[in-house]
Amino acid sequence: MLQAFVSEGIKPLIDHVVTFGAGHFYISQSDKGGLVFGGNIDGYNSYAQRGNLPVIEEVMEEAIAMFPGLGRLRVLRHWGGVMDMSMDGSPIIDKTPIDGLYLNCGWCIGGFKATPASGWCFSHLIAEDKPHPAAAAMRLDRFASGRLINESGGGNQPNHH
Repeated sequence: MLQAFVSEGIKPLIDHVVTFGAGHFYISQSDKGGLVFGGNIDGYNSYAQRGNLPVIEEVMEEAIAMFPGLGRLRVLRHWGGVMDMSMDGSPIIDKTPIDGLYLNCGWCIGGFKATPASGWCFSHLIAEDKPHPAAAAMRLDRFASGRLINESGGGNQPNHH
């Protein structure tokens, strides 16, 4: 489960996505002025789309640590969504054994930020019928062969991240 938040609208402040990998925090600004932000996933597997208080507190702490002025903003909305996570925590961009069926999935917590690059690699795969060099390691067969990308194997086990 990954939680996200939207603040009240403010004047333009952030014109790109800012991420803090060590703290699992991201923030960007919507066209309406609201700050869209979030952080780490819940510490357990769940399908309840509400998240939990410890993660909310952690995300708010990281927001204030990075941007102290945000402490005066009101949060308007909060929601949680189930993450599509691969077993090694890395994406899959590959064709399947079924002719004409391709996969671009398993992006875990940072996938939407990688959409332009994954789209480029995915369109190359479909057009050329071979992986783009930047996505060559993201093959589906890595699970059968044991060539995992994320050696921690923290994929669908949130307490391992």
